[in-house]
Amino acid sequence: MVKQVWMSRKMQRKSRYGLHMLGGIFGIAALALVVTGGGTVLGLSMGWPVELFSPVLCAGVTALMLVLSVGLGRRSVEDTTVFFLTEEDRLFVIDARRLADYGGDMVSTAAGFLKTQQFLRTLARSPHLPAGADEILRVEGIKENRSHYALACQVRRPNQRVIRRTYFLIKGMEDQEFLLRQLERREKWAGGPEVQENRKPVYILLGVLVCCGFGALCVLSHPAVARLPQSIYFPCLGAAFAALCCVVWLAIRQHRGE
Repeated sequence: MVKQVWMSRKMQRKSRYGLHMLGGIFGIAALALVVTGGGTVLGLSMGWPVELFSPVLCAGVTALMLVLSVGLGRRSVEDTTVFFLTEEDRLFVIDARRLADYGGDMVSTAAGFLKTQQFLRTLARSPHLPAGADEILRVEGIKENRSHYALACQVRRPNQRVIRRTYFLIKGMEDQEFLLRQLERREKWAGGPEVQENRKPVYILLGVLVCCGFGALCVLSHPAVARLPQSIYFPCLGAAFAALCCVVWLAIRQHRGE
């Protein structure tokens, strides 16, 4: 039997998760088109060099979409992560997005958003422990960030398989301190795993240096500079992109406390 449920304040009222997500996605796409079109017209009317202006515009629009997408994703996590404490002092958590099939097309994605919205509405009206919830067996680490806590946990899936997952507790949830105390209790259970040295900052620094190195080679081999053979431009560009992906991946894991 469920003793207490923690969910987003917005979801405790009538959930509009699906409408917010669909509106956010279409809004970001529309804004990107408007900025791209407006920037292109402005650049041409001002007579700016296309070969220099186009990459700057492309990078700016990409950065804008990335920032807005991260914000939308954070809101999605806040709305769909729900914690449950039972009368037997067992703590469960569920990401409601995992209960819907989002498919590979926009229609299926929209249907998945609306199904998640309906599940959250039902849960708010009648609190219960869903069949798909994971039981938190041990908390390996709680990392506080500006807007949320990253929780590295050992959880038991409904199929009894024990795995390691990272969940996020967005700050501002009702009765948040009591939930944190429950998590901290489980952080101390069984002595916890041996803490290993965190070498990710060193790897991130090395990745940044490698990315900058290949980036410099790209600049020197570009036809506009022509200090190095042009044949190495695209291989260096690919290597710089691969190094950047590794840096981003490591930075995300570092930010999550993994």
